[in-house]
Amino acid sequence: MADVPASEARRAFLRTLEKGQVRRGTVSSVSDVDALVDLGGFDGLLRTPEVSWQRREVPLGQVLRVGQDVTVTVLDVDADRDWLTVSLKSLRDDPFREFARTHLGHVVPGRVTKVASIGVFVRVHDHVEGLLPASELPEREDDDQHPAVGDVLVVEIADINLDRRRVKLALRDGG
Repeated sequence: MADVPASEARRAFLRTLEKGQVRRGTVSSVSDVDALVDLGGFDGLLRTPEVSWQRREVPLGQVLRVGQDVTVTVLDVDADRDWLTVSLKSLRDDPFREFARTHLGHVVPGRVTKVASIGVFVRVHDHVEGLLPASELPEREDDDQHPAVGDVLVVEIADINLDRRRVKLALRDGG
């Protein structure tokens, strides 16, 4: 390949890759919003949302480090544009799907994480929050009786939308 221009060699390497393919690579760069993974001749872009199923609350540099060996799934390849995106999380089971399979209809305690005009958001499982709509809340005479952040409510997992990754809750006795 010494006679082949670098850009042509890169395109040739990209043509060997396919969407969905699993490859080993090495983290070559990390920023706050993404990382690059060297797949042996070409860096694939690893965006923050593709690192983990959990919401990222710490800088990416605390999760990945330059030189770290990783296994990724190829998400998109565009040899004409010299473009490659990869994913770490696609190789792991989606915890939201597991939650949906096992929790629909269950009555559970949950902690209020946010109060909004549309209702209250309640953490019902590790990294899973649901919305208890305002229409589910009993009418109260003063705001001191409405749920506040930190309160524990007893709720039913009433509906789960896998496509939108949303959980609808219903208030139950004890809440």
